Amino acid sequence: MASTSIEGLFRAAQRAARAEDWVGAQEALAAVQARFPANKRAAKALAELRPAALPGLLAQAQTAQQQGEWALAERHLLAAAALAPDLVDVVLALVACQLQLGRAPAALAGAERVLAQAPENVRALLYRGRALRGLGQNGAAEASFRAALAQAPEEANLFNNLGITARARGDRAAALAHYRRALELAPRHPELLHNLAQSAGAELSEAELARMKDLAREMGEAPEAAPLHFGLFTALDRRGAPGALEHLHRGNRLALKAAPYDFKRDALAFALAKTLLPEAAAPVTEPALAQRPIFVTGLPRTGTTLVERMLSRDPQVQPAGELTLVQLAVGRLLRAVTGRAKKRLTAADLASLRAEIVAGLAAYGDGRPVIIDKMPLNFRFIGLICAALPEARIVHMTRDPVATAWSLYRHSFEGAGNGFVYSFEDIARFMVLHRNYMAHWEAILPGRVFGLSYEALVADPAGQGQALAAATGLDWSADWLAPEAAGGQVLTASAEQVQRPIYGDSNAGWRRYEEGLAPLVAALEGQGLLAGAAVG
Repeated sequence: MASTSIEGLFRAAQRAARAEDWVGAQEALAAVQARFPANKRAAKALAELRPAALPGLLAQAQTAQQQGEWALAERHLLAAAALAPDLVDVVLALVACQLQLGRAPAALAGAERVLAQAPENVRALLYRGRALRGLGQNGAAEASFRAALAQAPEEANLFNNLGITARARGDRAAALAHYRRALELAPRHPELLHNLAQSAGAELSEAELARMKDLAREMGEAPEAAPLHFGLFTALDRRGAPGALEHLHRGNRLALKAAPYDFKRDALAFALAKTLLPEAAAPVTEPALAQRPIFVTGLPRTGTTLVERMLSRDPQVQPAGELTLVQLAVGRLLRAVTGRAKKRLTAADLASLRAEIVAGLAAYGDGRPVIIDKMPLNFRFIGLICAALPEARIVHMTRDPVATAWSLYRHSFEGAGNGFVYSFEDIARFMVLHRNYMAHWEAILPGRVFGLSYEALVADPAGQGQALAAATGLDWSADWLAPEAAGGQVLTASAEQVQRPIYGDSNAGWRRYEEGLAPLVAALEGQGLLAGAAVG
């Protein structure tokens, strides 16, 4: 659009408005303003567009959200917020969408804009706290939640977020106190009960356990009850009590009912990746980055958090957690490429991808020269990462397939990115997809990815840690052997586990339910994933 004439942009805006393409109309007029901020004709056209476009944009965003198309929803809400920056509810709808997408810097900026006009707005304070937590600023996040509580002292969600924040920094006692206060205000909230059970484990009181069981019976097959059953599994599992696995099966079944998984969509994405990158792309040649990234990838629950904690014992390394910025940037790129007559990646595509990822990482950076993005599913984009960011180091984690599958199945994940974890068959199929991705990347990018086995790491943390240091260009020290002492927060399912020193007994956890998990083992065997693995 940058090369389009001003008159061409006005005509494009008019055509888009006639077709009720409100995003296109707003973007065309905004492009005029970007070039000529004082252009009165553009300002007038935007003002005239607002009453017609705003209802349509909000309706389209809502539809996209209901369909799980959050990136599309954000595009509509960005246009709506640009047309109506004075409408707090519109701006906060955009912020909520950006939080769902994991775009913490953008969400923080939006929340701050609202707070500049309305310093006591509870939703803005809540969203600012969530964004700050996403940026790793745990203390500032808690302060924002408490500022919101000063305005709304009976808001259960604020106590829940205080609990999540306390758990992320390893303060289990504070997390439990916050969750219990939230449940005093909202005693029938499945997600709150799940969070309480997750932190309390075997220490969940009999009364709390009974409340969860009663509510589970009342809710029946409602999909919203899924977190409740995951919580009941956790509580009963840690007590060694009967009935745990039945609740886990039910929680997964209801979660799948709430968000059906489409394996074909993931399979097509792999096919597209192979088509666009049948061989290694020529790497972008740009000036060296001020902040070098390390990407820790693999299937979820394979030790990515442990590796991040070990690496972050180097004072030059900033752990940034699981970022969505690569996924979002690649998604935009692939939509653009597939919309062309010739579906090919160009050098300009890769330069643009580099610029977007680098800018995204900079928004999370705190000045340290190395930053870690431990989003496991970035394994899907290794070929593009290597081309766009040749200076990046990539670690890929592997783990025993049965232990991995069991850990995936037993945890309740936030967001829609891990929709494959709710059935044995989908887990097995996705694990094959993961294997195929890695075989392709290793074939076209030999030696570019450092593979690390979880079992090898916990068996020989010093030896494997030194190899990891060499592969990531860092300086090894004995401090790496105490990842439980690392600073920062952990927002993933590993929050409790990382408080312990390195241990190697987690792979056997599934054997407690070996008989009930026979179908899981059969699904993995059926996909050829257990060749050479000892499961007997």
